[in-house]
Amino acid sequence: MRSLVHRLGVLHDCLTKAGFALAAILVALIAAAFCYEVVVRYFLGAPTSWTYDVGCYFLAAVIFLSVPEMTRRNAHIHVNLLSERLGPGHARVQSLMIGLLACGACLTAAWITGSETWRQYQQDVSTISALPIPKWWVSIFIPYGFVSSALYFLRRLGGDTGDTLTIGASP
Repeated sequence: MRSLVHRLGVLHDCLTKAGFALAAILVALIAAAFCYEVVVRYFLGAPTSWTYDVGCYFLAAVIFLSVPEMTRRNAHIHVNLLSERLGPGHARVQSLMIGLLACGACLTAAWITGSETWRQYQQDVSTISALPIPKWWVSIFIPYGFVSSALYFLRRLGGDTGDTLTIGASP
């Protein structure tokens, strides 16, 4: 059982890293699209109608493909004034409570956004833009990001630090 859990953790890490790499590629594509827009608009007098839409669509994916990696790295915002003043035992309890709350918040957000994404899919809702696409194509990244982050909080609570990197920590 422990081996299966470890392999699932490795798979989760690989999926997260691949999503983060895809997010980086999407950032480059957004930049390229807007550079293209500037060139054709101001030098050729032929503005596009699709660059803004593509940028917005890709931005949602960039954010929610990046969130799990930031959670894996423990790179989210920490206000540690209280935990630095607590003793080790109390700090551990505080860390456990924060991890449980963070996991619960992520799972709740995943449920809400996943339900909405499913509704968009079932009702064939499209974006209202110059380049309309099914809205769920954009929305699907939101519940993914929340579920994956919740899994990282759970893994940390279970003591699985595996590949976790704490930003600012010495090697």
